[in-house]
Amino acid sequence: MFSIFSFITIILVVIFTNSKDDSLIYIATLVTIFLTSVLSGVFGMAGGLVLMFVLLSLYSVPVAMVLHGLVQLTANGSRCFILRSHIITEINLYYFAGSLVALITFTLISFAPEKAYVLIMLGLFPNLMKLALKFWHLDIRNKNSAIGAGFMMTSLQLLAGVSGPALDVFYQNSKLSRFEIVANKALSQTISHLFKCIFYISLVSINNHFPSWLLGVAAILAIMGTRMGTTILAKWNETSFTRYTNKLITGVSFICIMQGAYLLAV
Repeated sequence: MFSIFSFITIILVVIFTNSKDDSLIYIATLVTIFLTSVLSGVFGMAGGLVLMFVLLSLYSVPVAMVLHGLVQLTANGSRCFILRSHIITEINLYYFAGSLVALITFTLISFAPEKAYVLIMLGLFPNLMKLALKFWHLDIRNKNSAIGAGFMMTSLQLLAGVSGPALDVFYQNSKLSRFEIVANKALSQTISHLFKCIFYISLVSINNHFPSWLLGVAAILAIMGTRMGTTILAKWNETSFTRYTNKLITGVSFICIMQGAYLLAV
């Protein structure tokens, strides 16, 4: 499934990146939003990374960050509502505390490293965290792990716009069901995307870059894609979910590293 979405994304980028026709760019944006919402609805991650890749190809960094954040707020928020019975409040309260610290920190220091280095770091991070699991017992149900996840994931959101693949390492030892994993990751991502929007919204005026109707259609497509993804999730078993999630993490990490290396080379 991941390879199909990646292939479609590459086609969209090749066709529309150099286009001067706004309508074509809007079509590419909306199609990608729907497809990546389906992907995230199934795995609880990865769709945001693919979406960010396309948006950065079509828009400036601040515009891409805000649009990505608003779309992901809608997609993750709807996923939270659909799976609300599986949300564990305590986990997300601690996650919120860590995220708030990250927002305050980045607001005070206004730190923004080169995108290429951030992408490489994001790609390496899940693998480094897997290595760290041999020495540290990371479990999102643990207070310190949840606070640390909030700080680290929101920091990645503010730096690179995405953090889903890295967040997964905090759930690998949690013993939660696939529904609890997707539901709580959705709420955690909602928090981080909200703070990302707050951080970047002052840098750009959305109405100067695309019409307001685009946000409305994007929100509808994000919800539709999320609903379709959660329907697919319900048909899976725990073994298949875990196996494909691990493969997806590897694929997403590889793309991050390759994109970062490409940016350094050009």
